[in-house]
Amino acid sequence: MTQHLRLRHLEVFLAVAQAGSMQRAAHIAHLTQPAISKLIHELEAMFGVALMDRSKRGIALTECGLALQDRARVMLNDLSTTADELAAIARGLSGKVRVGALPVVETVILPATLLALRKTAPGLSIQIEEGTRAVLINALRRGEVDCVLGRLDDEDERHFHVETLQPMPVMLVANPRHPLTRQSRVTWQDLTRYPWILAQANAPIRVVIESQFIRAGIRPPAPVIESTSSRLNCGIVAATDMITVMTEDAAIGYVRAGMVAILPVDVIDLLPMVGFITRTPHLSPAVRTFLTALRQECAKPSPTTLANPVPKASAKAGSKSGGKPGTGASTRPRSR
Repeated sequence: MTQHLRLRHLEVFLAVAQAGSMQRAAHIAHLTQPAISKLIHELEAMFGVALMDRSKRGIALTECGLALQDRARVMLNDLSTTADELAAIARGLSGKVRVGALPVVETVILPATLLALRKTAPGLSIQIEEGTRAVLINALRRGEVDCVLGRLDDEDERHFHVETLQPMPVMLVANPRHPLTRQSRVTWQDLTRYPWILAQANAPIRVVIESQFIRAGIRPPAPVIESTSSRLNCGIVAATDMITVMTEDAAIGYVRAGMVAILPVDVIDLLPMVGFITRTPHLSPAVRTFLTALRQECAKPSPTTLANPVPKASAKAGSKSGGKPGTGASTRPRSR
C-alpha cells in the first residue's frame, strides 16, 4: 500500500533509473546494493507492478517505470521547493525562483527585472535557465522551473496558467555603414537589393517580415542564412551588407553597442505577445515577488529613441516615425 511510501523509495528509484544498475545506484545513494534492491522490491510491491526489467546488461525501466520516473521527479522537485520556501520564511529570507528564459526576453525585459529586484528584494535568489521553447516547457511540466518567460503560444493556455505582458515589435537592422542607413526613407523594394538573414520557415518573426513584403506586392526575399540566434545574426550583419530582423529590445541593445543600425522602415505586424507561463496560478511568495517586478518593468515606457550617438554614415538619415536620425524609431509605451 502506498501509505508506506517514503521519499527514500523515490530517491533510490530515480538513482537506479539514472545509473542503469543497482551497483552504480548504490554508489550514488551511499547504500549497499542489497539495501537498494530491497527498496526497489518494496516499491514494486506497493504499486503491484514491475518497474524495471533486469538483465546482465543492466536495468531498463518498464512502461510503468517510465511513468513513475516522471511523477517522482515532479514530486521530489516540488518537495524540495517547499522545503526551500519554509526555510527561507523561517530565516526571514525571500526564497528562490527558477526562471526559464527564452531569448526574446534576455536583452531588456529580464535584465531590467533582475536589476530592480536587487534593490527591492536583495535576498531573492534567482536561477536562470536557458533553452529552446520545448526544453523549457518540459522543464516547467516536470517542476524544474517555476515559470517560463517568452513568446506565448495558443497551446500554452490549454495546459498551463498564462499571463500576457506586452506586445513585441520588430525592427530591421543592418551594418551602421550600410547604404540604406543613409536614406531618409527605406521602401520594401529597396530591401530586396540586399541579402538577408532570417529565421527558419514558419518561425513567427519570419512570418511577420514575409507578410510585410506580400502586403507591398513584393515577393519575400529568400534568406542567404537561416538562423534564430540574434547574437550570431548581429555578428554577421555587423561585418557584411546583409539585413536581418530583430525584436525591438534586441535591436536597441545592439545599436547601443554600436554593432548595428535600425533601418528607417516601419514594420506594422507584431510578434505573438510576450508573457509568462506557470503550471498553476497558486505561486510561492518568491515567485509572486519576481512576477510583480516583471509586470512593473513591462509597464514602463520603452525608450526606443536612443541616447547613443548615431554612426556617422547614418547621421543624415531620418525616419518616417519621427525618431532620431538613423534609428528609425520613436518613443512608445510598453503596452501590456
